[in-house]
Amino acid sequence: MSDDTPTVRFEQTPDAESGDSGGRGGDGGKTSKTLIVVLSIIGGILLIAVVVLLTLLFSRGFPGSAPAAMPSESAGPSETPSASPSETPSSTPSASPSESASPSPSTSPPTTGPVFTSFSPANNTSVGCTSNSGQVPLTFTWASTGATEAAIGVGTTDAFAGAYETGLPPSGTYTDISYQCSEASQIYTVSIRGTSGQTNKTVTLKR
Repeated sequence: MSDDTPTVRFEQTPDAESGDSGGRGGDGGKTSKTLIVVLSIIGGILLIAVVVLLTLLFSRGFPGSAPAAMPSESAGPSETPSASPSETPSSTPSASPSESASPSPSTSPPTTGPVFTSFSPANNTSVGCTSNSGQVPLTFTWASTGATEAAIGVGTTDAFAGAYETGLPPSGTYTDISYQCSEASQIYTVSIRGTSGQTNKTVTLKR
């Protein structure tokens, strides 16, 4: 072979270059798709959060509606105080005066002692002395109820305290006593007593 054989030159075909450029373009497409997926996920999460927030707000209800119902129910207590004061004062004072007047102290019977039903001599009786000396015999007669014994005394208003003689019957006659004419006047007492007490009968006799 001679040296005159033409030399063939091999140049890079455009297909190889286009293959490289196509590989680079494929990488850019994958990146954009990944970004779109990430943004879609973030947007979905935000949308779910907004829905959950709105659901919570509506489930709790509006705060303005709850107080509106409260005043309507408070009308019940307003009627109760108005009825109770009107009935309480009217019934209570009317009952207390009627009961306070019921105890009657006058019903208890007064304690009374024995009673003289008759007595002699009478008060201020003159015994009939003829002079300022000597003595005049006396007679005392009495009758009583409620007594168990009697006593007679001279110069006293209580025959049992200043007795001339005790142990006498509750009704009887006593003659063992005289008036001293030296005295212008003298008092005599017959006392009777029993379980209910004591009663005294005093008379003044004159000369």
